[in-house]
Amino acid sequence: MSTKRKTILSIIGVVFSIALLGISSVLAEEKILNPAIAIVFTALSWVFVLIAVFYAAKIDYGTGVYECRKCGHLFKPTFKAYICGAHTLTTRHLKCPKCEEKSWCRRKTAK
Repeated sequence: MSTKRKTILSIIGVVFSIALLGISSVLAEEKILNPAIAIVFTALSWVFVLIAVFYAAKIDYGTGVYECRKCGHLFKPTFKAYICGAHTLTTRHLKCPKCEEKSWCRRKTAK
């Protein structure tokens, strides 16, 4: 399966999971569901959201490398550094393995 298709599927999964969480919250708030069932339904919705977000992050992690702003070195961070690093849409605050300096590294598409 292509990376683009995996990315689209992961986005759909995240949106669907968040929608499911919203529906379960509304049903619980309006007391349409039995409280015990509402708790189980909401907990399962949270599990689906976390799985979908993790899967989307895993796909995004596998599709790119980062360029150090200090030395220009292209590198792939560890998954832990990828997840925990402060980030914007196109940059992450990472430590370069070559110069060992922390900087806002720009994401590049892996070849």
